[in-house]
Amino acid sequence: MDYLNLPGGRFAYICQGQGTPVLLLHGLGSSLLDWQPQIEYLAQSCRVYALDLRGHGHSEPLRAPVSMADLAADVADFIRAMGIQPCILVGISMGGMITFQLLAEQPHLVRAAVVINSAPSFLLDSWRVRGQVWLRLTLVRLLGLRTMGRVLAARLFPKPEQQSLRELLAQRIVGNDRTSYLHAMRAIPGWSALPAVQAVDTPLLVITGDRDYTPLAYKQAYVAQLRNAELAVVEDSGHATPLDQPVRLNALLERFIRARR
Repeated sequence: MDYLNLPGGRFAYICQGQGTPVLLLHGLGSSLLDWQPQIEYLAQSCRVYALDLRGHGHSEPLRAPVSMADLAADVADFIRAMGIQPCILVGISMGGMITFQLLAEQPHLVRAAVVINSAPSFLLDSWRVRGQVWLRLTLVRLLGLRTMGRVLAARLFPKPEQQSLRELLAQRIVGNDRTSYLHAMRAIPGWSALPAVQAVDTPLLVITGDRDYTPLAYKQAYVAQLRNAELAVVEDSGHATPLDQPVRLNALLERFIRARR
């Protein structure tokens, strides 16, 4: 693991392979470690970077409120510092939101993009959504990351044969800094990169697990609003597709990247 000082602080990252630059962005409460199956596979033909976002992993902790634009600015600074613009950007969940934010603000830094189990907005447009956000924040504040990690791991990996994945995710969640986690989570509710991203022509692949938190119809609806986007569904997969279906995801990523070198 290497470290880089940027305006947003000290950031941890890894880099493997040679070829087309590909940057991987993890989700909330995660780290670059979740991308290991993709790093090992894609590094056979690409120069793969994986970054710990601010407030995650070994990067700078969050000690004040942050916005999605702030987190996207960190990624833009990293891309420029590494000299890899325009790169292929791959983000899951919150990492996908940051990808959309970067496409909306600085599309010249991105050659093509992949978002996995994510969306270009998170509007508080129903009591159900508001309740879900409140429940997650309350769970972390009152019961801590250990309890939240167990609950989340059981939801993401419900099968008996996924016990090792449940244990791995719970361990990684509890390893988070509580204050950083809460600040990062509060950046999501009410955020939107629309309509700016609707004007972007950058090739975009939207990947969703068939058991993701949000229904397939939701992704189909927003993909239809974008100029140059396509949708792919990974069967028998939840929100953590890089971990529960790494082989299928790797094949989708390789095909998309190969077509845009």
